[in-house]
Amino acid sequence: MVTMDYEQYNIFRNSFDQMHLISFLYNVEYYDDILFLKDPKIISINVSNSNFVAESSDIISVDDKNKNVNSLKFDKKYRSSTNTDDKDSVKTKKNKGKLGKIKNKNDNSSIKKLTAKSGDLFNNEIDSRSTLKLRKVSLKNKKNKLTNENNNDEIILKDIDKEDVNQKSIAFSESSKNLFIDEPLSIKEFSLKINISEAELITYLFLDRGISATINEVLDLNMCTHLAEHYGFKLLKSKSNYAYSSNSISEYKSSSLMIKKSPIITILGHVDHGKTTLLDSILRTNLVDKEKGGITQSISAHEIFYQYQESEFKLLFLDTPGHESFKSMRLRGAKITDIVLLIIASDDGLKPQTIESINYIKEMNLDCIVVFTKSDKLNNNIQKIKEDLASYNFLCNDWGGSINCIAVSAFNGNNIDKLLSQVCEISKSQKLFVDPQQLASGIIIDAFVDKKQGPIVILIVQNGTLRMYDIIVSENFVGRVKSIISFSGIKLKLAGPSSVIKVLCFSSVPKAGSNFLVFSNEKEAKKYSNSYSNHQQNSLPANILNKRISPNNTIHHKQLRLIIKSDTQGSLEAIIDLLSNISQEKVQINIIAASFGNISNNDIHLSMTTKSSILAFNVNALPQISSLIKKYSINFNIFYVIYDLLEYVKNLMLELIDPEYSIALTGNASVQTVFKMNKGLVAGCIVTNGKINAESYIHVYRKNIIVHKGYILSLKYMKNDVKEVLSPSECGLMSDFQEWEQSDLIEAYDTIIKEKEL
Repeated sequence: MVTMDYEQYNIFRNSFDQMHLISFLYNVEYYDDILFLKDPKIISINVSNSNFVAESSDIISVDDKNKNVNSLKFDKKYRSSTNTDDKDSVKTKKNKGKLGKIKNKNDNSSIKKLTAKSGDLFNNEIDSRSTLKLRKVSLKNKKNKLTNENNNDEIILKDIDKEDVNQKSIAFSESSKNLFIDEPLSIKEFSLKINISEAELITYLFLDRGISATINEVLDLNMCTHLAEHYGFKLLKSKSNYAYSSNSISEYKSSSLMIKKSPIITILGHVDHGKTTLLDSILRTNLVDKEKGGITQSISAHEIFYQYQESEFKLLFLDTPGHESFKSMRLRGAKITDIVLLIIASDDGLKPQTIESINYIKEMNLDCIVVFTKSDKLNNNIQKIKEDLASYNFLCNDWGGSINCIAVSAFNGNNIDKLLSQVCEISKSQKLFVDPQQLASGIIIDAFVDKKQGPIVILIVQNGTLRMYDIIVSENFVGRVKSIISFSGIKLKLAGPSSVIKVLCFSSVPKAGSNFLVFSNEKEAKKYSNSYSNHQQNSLPANILNKRISPNNTIHHKQLRLIIKSDTQGSLEAIIDLLSNISQEKVQINIIAASFGNISNNDIHLSMTTKSSILAFNVNALPQISSLIKKYSINFNIFYVIYDLLEYVKNLMLELIDPEYSIALTGNASVQTVFKMNKGLVAGCIVTNGKINAESYIHVYRKNIIVHKGYILSLKYMKNDVKEVLSPSECGLMSDFQEWEQSDLIEAYDTIIKEKEL
């Protein structure tokens, strides 16, 4: 604190008005905080002739750190500031502007006010002030830190209470300690999930569990659970309590412009039950012949207009794959549908994917029509199928239930019109309304990378209208619509509700199955995207197959390293799901990289570095890539049917398994004598039972204890090499056993190679 005696005060009082004094102190290098004292109490004045009268104007002082300022230094600055009138006037003009700024700051409490208490001001307050450690802060930093907006006459401390800081840093909300894990995670992913460094996790695994790990190695569910509990996290059984919640896009605002929505009809059922053939009959197309392997391997959309009761209905059909590995595609189809056509082959009955579809229908309370295909065949058993459906509480209307059931034949067109009429009737009864004037919202059903245009998303507009140049957001991806193309290949300027379109809008590929929204401005779009990205991660679960760290990490498996490329995100999901169902007790699949789009130079280099095989699904290698594959002898294969890819991976895994053998007893022998030869000891034997082969696997017993197991290296009869010796002949044999003794017993076995199994 800078103090002034009486003479100094008079000098300043006579030379400067209060404005000059404030300006002067503002430029003193020791200035930090200015404390205004209203009506200060003067303790004593040591002067002889005093005409001093305490005025009501504030006495200005600075903080304790400036107590070391002496009067000589103070006088020096005073004298230097009053040498010339020119300098003084210039400084006055400059300081007027600064003073105005200071006064404005004073109004916002940037300069602290100290209310003097009654009594001895200095003695009462000195103890509390002396404990404060006020630091020197530059004016620029000070402006940023003084944020109080209350115009109170209270002491406001700039130093933050350490106790408050600790409470804020330690106090976690209950939700921040909740954790939901339903799949294996890499150490890096687990670190991000619990906000603990990878180094900390790796150190703990090594010191506490004796496991040496890297950040890319995968923790299985048991190890994830152990680590989560070790670091104080509470594991949730359901993701509903943990997942980031946002406003559902299905909650549309009511409007006078609402119109009836065209129904989305999803075709579900088991593989080879005639889903695509039925759609061909409805559309009068020939889609089946265009499918590789005769099976559907992606979601496809088709529109028709059907006349029913003097009204024209627009019907949008989604054809879904029936193979078990395409579960994600079927689930997405069920989530966005208005009506389900459950296809059951009348000559086959209920199958696993049929039951899976029934569960979706019941869980989501979907309107459904059961369609019995192949009804023209003589061996149909529709009544038996209806009985099986009843066991799942899925009753057809002629059995007293509410489910419409119809038998059709796609080959002769029997009951196709009746089926479409039922679809239109259900659509009429549904209260499906949308507002085409709203900003578009819907769901992304698939995504892929076009080699010319870049990332393309296949999406369904559920409400509103999507227009060119709209700002679109899906989870943490933000983009602008640059191209809209219908499934028939027509370029569009806009797409209304119940439209399935291909859109070029994002710089990278978003997650299939995620919702999308359109925003009116980029600021709101980025705000939504940023808030979402704090809670969600967008990644394919490829590492679900990779080498895992488990609490019992003593078993070491051989690894099959793969780099997988596919045409779409949906196909990639199906491949990973399919591979995850392969038993990996003997060989562990390690997916080095999994992506969709063309094969790149990076894929080639990664394959060379990791010695991985490249498997492509519906993706052709460009000429320059093909030359690199040949040059570096990379194991590369292209598949167009998912079954073929599965079988190839299984064969690669089987090649890595060491052969296993079974043994069959062929004969017995006893050692009569032992003699030495240059190559080692020879056992002279008599075959007592069966036969001994030159390649037999033998067990040597001594006093009923096995002392050796191994193969015969040489078998002789009368000094001649022979392939086998029959009972009761004599023979001489050699093996890698060099401790033969008379009376040892020998059991000879044929080894039979077992068929390899995963």
